[in-house]
Amino acid sequence: MATLTKITKFRRKLRRAKMGTARKASNRINGTTAAFPIHTPEVDANAPAAQVSPKKSQ
Repeated sequence: MATLTKITKFRRKLRRAKMGTARKASNRINGTTAAFPIHTPEVDANAPAAQVSPKKSQ
């Protein structure tokens, strides 16, 4: 049987290895960048003509 010291060291090592796994999994699934509109009418109105996003014809 393992000594209490070995058990404690193993548990601490396991705990360190598991740290952040929930956060990392969440980041992989949801990403880290907040959802926000990139091309808004206000931005296009203030941008130089060469940088305006192309309009979709509807």
